[in-house]
Amino acid sequence: MSSCPPNSITIKTVLLLAGYFVTCKVPKIIGPVRIFSSEPGACSVIRETLLATQKVAYWQQRNDPATPLELPKIPFNLIEDCGKESFNMPFPYTFKWSEESISEEDLVLKFLAKNKTVSYRPAADLRANPNTPFSMMIAKLKKMHLGSFEEAWPCISKGECTLYFDNTWVKEDYESIMPDNVVKTLIEGSSFGSMFMSSYKNDHITAAAHSAPQKSLATQITKSKKWIFIDPMIAKEYHAVDENEFVSVLHSMSQDHDKVLKSTPRYEVITGPGDGVYFPEFWFHIVFTESGLNTMTNWRMSAQLLEGFRRSPHTFRKKLKFMCPLFLKEYVLPDWIARLVLAQGHDLFQKNVHKMFRFRKSLLDANYGSRFKQ
Repeated sequence: MSSCPPNSITIKTVLLLAGYFVTCKVPKIIGPVRIFSSEPGACSVIRETLLATQKVAYWQQRNDPATPLELPKIPFNLIEDCGKESFNMPFPYTFKWSEESISEEDLVLKFLAKNKTVSYRPAADLRANPNTPFSMMIAKLKKMHLGSFEEAWPCISKGECTLYFDNTWVKEDYESIMPDNVVKTLIEGSSFGSMFMSSYKNDHITAAAHSAPQKSLATQITKSKKWIFIDPMIAKEYHAVDENEFVSVLHSMSQDHDKVLKSTPRYEVITGPGDGVYFPEFWFHIVFTESGLNTMTNWRMSAQLLEGFRRSPHTFRKKLKFMCPLFLKEYVLPDWIARLVLAQGHDLFQKNVHKMFRFRKSLLDANYGSRFKQ
């Protein structure tokens, strides 16, 4: 009985890994680079519009930092003509991806008919432990569960559970609830998507100021969300920036959070059904969620390391801490390993939040002014 010599096995393994790297990872590295061609005209129009808006916004914020600004609105057909480069822009913008909104009843029926496996968790008690604009997750979230939507829905409908960073969704799932052309445009430029569904009885701040090291976009399906965006360089100038499990956050403070927010240069956006908002890496955002069946998808783009390094509000050492794992995820590790790590990432983040819960809550309770009136 013959067997392959060790050297032969090693060579085959190296060749397989090299083949995987060339076919799956090299395109990600060279994809954004244009040497012999210019970007499509639609992309140039979007980019020039956003850069001009950015210049005007910076001037306005220096002269009147307390007045919130709006983000520019880009037509969706322009985004379609530009393609995935639309989601590699230097400044946030809003867009309308559908003029026709799906009813809450029809959405639930579609979810139940598909009955896919979803990630859900018990909802935080935001009345007893409210989030504030600058206190990241005062309310503790419990560990994720995997189960069918039919199993999760009774709990979600009562406001007792939420789909929260449910990363189980793939292209075919989105096509069942969104127009095909919209899904194609969003999927083409994204690395992965997450589903958020809640049914709170009251409006709440569901996410305090935080940011991710990747470009992101959110598409609202039912109800609405209010977003407050803070430029990473403004956050660095006005606040103490830190990180927790690769999520950028702002340090706890004893000041009146409402007053601090109103004195911070910012952008305010409301996304209703059929609306979307795109924002670059490290842009801090605070999210207010309307009561009722509120459904949103969040899409993340592949990390652009050089742009991320330049935009990061962190120290040089922490910039490296962010960029090294992202390099491994984007250019070295197989995608299935990256997805596995990603699935566990938010639970690790919540584990650290739980450690700080008593401190943050005592700080909040000791300074009544820091309670954010909702």
